[in-house]
Amino acid sequence: MAFLSSLGSTVLWSAVAIVLVVIVFEILNRQYHLMKEIFEENSTAAAVLAGSFVLGIFYTVVQIVIH
Repeated sequence: MAFLSSLGSTVLWSAVAIVLVVIVFEILNRQYHLMKEIFEENSTAAAVLAGSFVLGIFYTVVQIVIH
């Protein structure tokens, strides 16, 4: 029973993290045209910025869950 509870918690927090990443990425994309910068203008800096936001959000969610 503990396994199913832990699995459910993992799935729930994973979904929360994914939703947060999508929301933040969409906000960045609308405000700064991030996808255009990355793919059309081949901006490595924009790709690194987007990746750091994604990793930062996932890291924050993990820290919330384990503490």
